[in-house]
Amino acid sequence: MSGLKSFCDQILDYAKENCGGEYEVYATNGESFRVEVLDGQIKTYSVNDYTGVSFRIKKNGKMGYASTTATDCEGIPELVKAACDNAEIIENPDEQFIFTGSESYPAPKQYGEELDGITAEEKINFAKLLEKKATEADERIIKVESSTVMSGKSTVIIKNSNGLDLCGKSNFIGAYVIPIAKEGDKMNDGFGICGGFDRACLDADKAVRKGVVEAIDFLNAKSVKSASMRVIFRNSAFCDMIETFSGIFSSDAAQRGLSMLAGKEGEKIASDCVTLTDDATLDFGFGSHAFDAEGVAGRRTVVVENGVLKTLLYNLKTAHKAGVQSTGNASKGGYSSPVGISVSNFTLTPGEKTLDGLCEKMGDGIIITEVSGLHAGANAITGDFSLMAKGYLVEGGKQGRAVTGVTVSGNFYELLKNIEEPGCDMYHNIYGEAISSPSVLISAPMSVAGE
Repeated sequence: MSGLKSFCDQILDYAKENCGGEYEVYATNGESFRVEVLDGQIKTYSVNDYTGVSFRIKKNGKMGYASTTATDCEGIPELVKAACDNAEIIENPDEQFIFTGSESYPAPKQYGEELDGITAEEKINFAKLLEKKATEADERIIKVESSTVMSGKSTVIIKNSNGLDLCGKSNFIGAYVIPIAKEGDKMNDGFGICGGFDRACLDADKAVRKGVVEAIDFLNAKSVKSASMRVIFRNSAFCDMIETFSGIFSSDAAQRGLSMLAGKEGEKIASDCVTLTDDATLDFGFGSHAFDAEGVAGRRTVVVENGVLKTLLYNLKTAHKAGVQSTGNASKGGYSSPVGISVSNFTLTPGEKTLDGLCEKMGDGIIITEVSGLHAGANAITGDFSLMAKGYLVEGGKQGRAVTGVTVSGNFYELLKNIEEPGCDMYHNIYGEAISSPSVLISAPMSVAGE
């Protein structure tokens, strides 16, 4: 790590001697591990180390970028020159910034020291254990399509000509299993997952139980007649919905006319029971960070409070345009990517009822446990969606038979307004964006297309 920091310093020193303006180095390095087991044998295995460095410079009000994976001194002049050349030809009229630093920074726990002691052999054995437990869980489980363990750790460094000098590191481990059930001529798969920041998070029984139940329950699932129905989105399904539409809370999307929340801050956009927070300061949150991609301190932001949109999410550029402060949500898709905006730990505040309690309140309807086709069937600008789904019928307040082959349609903006009650059964998405949500009962009937 000291070598990468030294390389960053050398870039800054070279830029100081050869360039005007303000400049910044953003560097990442880390490693990733992945093993997949099939029939008790290793199917795929990969261990990768990576390093990437991005240099950006602001000259005459324009920002130029360049990046490299090489960390040898000989490449520094070319890296700096490329960024300077790009700054000359950039046509983006929006003012961008090299940050001077926040007054203070939070220190969320992001690195599970215990994970460093988990060997590759232990990860392989855990993948084998998941497969073994799944195949032995029920005689109808005939095979496991995939039993996979993944882990990684990374370090981010930001240094600039304004004296900013930041370094943060994080890690994780996760595993999933996909059991396949068969009964007669019918087959179905399930999905179970576990993960976190210590050994305890590798809960094989929990992951297998979820995957096996899902595989077996939907063996004999049937569709329903098309109807307008009361709906509960189970926690994991609503996490997927929030992730798909999280971009509507981006100030950049709003300023570019790609979010219908533009100009709505201070207005009612959801039902009274809806409070959404974005909190980068949570200990061991999958989206936690002490600082964002521009070096702004991470923070807790109340985005929606009791249905009222309190703020959008901002980086330095969009905050300047709006005349507000950054919310610390600047992000980069990778070391070479331009600065954008994304959520950190985005959470729908839970209520008090269990999923069974929400079913009792609903009476008759359907629980949506899974939605698919999110990229093709959801319009992130208008909020409209038409998604393949599966779940369970609810009759007389009790969960009944499994349902598959249906399509649920609606609009996400309207969905926020029609959340009647959130449950207490929080689900934390550990892959993709760090979204957390309970199950939610929707007040207005929704279109469910089936037979």
